[in-house]
Formats: sequence, structure tokens, C-alpha cells
Amino acid sequence: RLSRRGRTIVFSIHQPRYSIFKLFDSLTLLALGKVLYHGPAKQALEYFSSIGYECEPFNNPADFFLDVINGDSTAVAASKEDHRPINTGKVSEDNKDSSVVDVLHQKYLNSSLYQSTKEALAKVELGQGSRQRASKQGHEITYANGFFTQLYWLSKRSLKNLIGNPQASIAQIAVTVILALVVGAIFFGVKSDQSGIQNRVGSLFFVTTNQCFSSVSAIELFIRDKKLFV
Repeated sequence: RLSRRGRTIVFSIHQPRYSIFKLFDSLTLLALGKVLYHGPAKQALEYFSSIGYECEPFNNPADFFLDVINGDSTAVAASKEDHRPINTGKVSEDNKDSSVVDVLHQKYLNSSLYQSTKEALAKVELGQGSRQRASKQGHEITYANGFFTQLYWLSKRSLKNLIGNPQASIAQIAVTVILALVVGAIFFGVKSDQSGIQNRVGSLFFVTTNQCFSSVSAIELFIRDKKLFV
């Protein structure tokens, strides 16, 4: 529902089942920094079958792809048996994985899927080159909503955070009331003479200094929200 409203959603799925996998439109398989497949998800099984990796009946395609990439699939084992090297020296597990990845990557480079992707990327690069020659006005930062709309929603969000965390608000109110009583008791009954003027200046200085230092606590909220935003 969110995606239909124009939102871009990025999420990860750990071992997706077939009912989730069949909802994918396009599929990209990566291993060791190399592309092993990029194209329609529905054509992935057909592609792997064409290069000699047959998915067993009742096997989850997502698990099958992971097994092929990791070298754990029976199709990979059969391929290794057919291409067993004459040299019987020991080979590390990393070399086994890298050899499978290199084979899959090379077969993808020789496929028609790669050629179509390469042509699409070339068109995108040509389009970017023409945009770079355009005026710099296209690079100006714009906002989808005006200042007052942003102010309204940010203020509403901050109010909800205050309501959801009443302990901090109650503590701030209590500290303010206590300091007001202390300052009021110290400077209670100030006379209208030379000393009274000095006392009033002292009280204003104390209150102003207290307000400045008390506002420093807002930095903690800023740091916390900044981490959340980033």
C-alpha cells in the first residue's frame, strides 16, 4: 500500500519462501562483488537451467540460487564431477567458491541478459551526459512542502514525543518551579533604593544565566534525533 502511494521501500528478507519470492519483479544475484544474474525473476530458473544448473523439484528457487552461489547445490557438485581437474593438489574452500562465482559471472557476461542491460546502461549514461550540460538550476535543492507545512508536522512530532515521555517534562517543570521559589525567596521584599536596583540586576543576571544553561539540555535531544534521522 505504501509503494502504491509513491514511496520507495527498501527492506531485506532472510531466506524468503516461494510465496514471497514469486512477488519479485526483477532479480539481481551478487557474489564477491560480481554480478551473476540480473533480469526478470521469473526467467531466473530458466536461465540457470540453460547454463547447466537445474533446480530440483519442490526446491525453493531462492534457496537454490544461494546454494549455487555458495557451491552447495547438487547441480554444482555434478558440474564439479564433470570438470574434475587432473591435479589432485589440495584446494581451499575460498578457491572453490571463487571458481564457481567466476564461472557464473563469465556465463552471465556471455548471455543476452547482460547485453540488454549493457545497452540500457549506455542509454542512461547518454541521458546523464545531456543533463550535465543543462543549466545548474536543475541541481538546486527543492522541497516538496513549504516552510509552514514542515513546521506544523515537526512541531506535532515533537509534541507527541513530549507526551510519550512525560517524565522529562515533569522534571523540567519541577526544576523550574523550585528555582523560581529559591530566587523569589532570596530577592523577596527588595526595596526601591540603590541597593534594591543592584539586587534586581543580580536577580535578572541569575535568571538569565540559569535559562541559558538549562537550554543546553536540548542538545541531547538534538543528538539523539540526529542519529535517528541519519
